[in-house]
Amino acid sequence: MSLSPLSSSLVNLLPSNQPALGVSRVTEPSSANFGDILSNTLRTAAEADTADKTSALQLLAGRSDDLSGLLLDAQKAELSLNLALQIRNKVIDAYSEIMRMQV
Repeated sequence: MSLSPLSSSLVNLLPSNQPALGVSRVTEPSSANFGDILSNTLRTAAEADTADKTSALQLLAGRSDDLSGLLLDAQKAELSLNLALQIRNKVIDAYSEIMRMQV
C-alpha cells in the first residue's frame, strides 16, 4: 500500500476546472486572488456537503444501495469542511496579527 500526501487527496475534492490550493502549475501564472480561492473553497465544501446529504437520502429512501459511495461522499465532505475551517482560522490569525501591528 502506497501512501500519498494529503495535498494530492485534496486535489480530487476540487472541481476539475478549478486550480487546487497549494498546487500551482509552473507554466501558468496564477491569476486568482485570495477572495476567489476562498470562495471556491467554500463553494467546494458546500457542494461536497450537498453530495453527502443526497447520497444519504437516497440510501435511506431505498433508491441506492451504494454504502461505500455514501462513506466516500461523507469523507469528502468532512475533508472539504476541515480545509475551509483551516483557511478561516489562518485568515483570522492573519487579521489578528495585522491588528496587533503598531504603525
